[in-house]
Amino acid sequence: MYTFYMKTPTEEDLKYYILMNKRLFGDKCLSELESGFVYDEILNDERGVLLTVYHGNRMAGYAYVTEVYSFRYGHYAEVIDFYTNDFFRSQGADEYLLKAIEQWTGQMQCCQLVFSADDDIKKGLLEKLSYIKDENSNVYSKKV
Repeated sequence: MYTFYMKTPTEEDLKYYILMNKRLFGDKCLSELESGFVYDEILNDERGVLLTVYHGNRMAGYAYVTEVYSFRYGHYAEVIDFYTNDFFRSQGADEYLLKAIEQWTGQMQCCQLVFSADDDIKKGLLEKLSYIKDENSNVYSKKV
């Protein structure tokens, strides 16, 4: 059984985000310079949060979530980025991270959490945790 914990991201953690993105996107990911600019923007986003899950000193995954207002959902939270390392995913890091997202969403007094799932792994996780799929897209939502 693995023990996970959340850690507030620091400037030093940027290297881990870059490594994870290279694993996920290969050559299609941002350059290190571009990643640094985006990382700074995300860390300074007053409407969003970068959540990072660790096991020991190893990053197991991360999510970038932001508050949004719309006529469809009202005040809600949207998961922009969500990634867990394959090994730690099978140990529950993805569920741990999603529960942290739900907790943040509730703290922000958002009425709903919206998540676009573009792969079977995310779809399976969201369905397992009672998210409702939109009939016309890969968007899942859950009242929080």
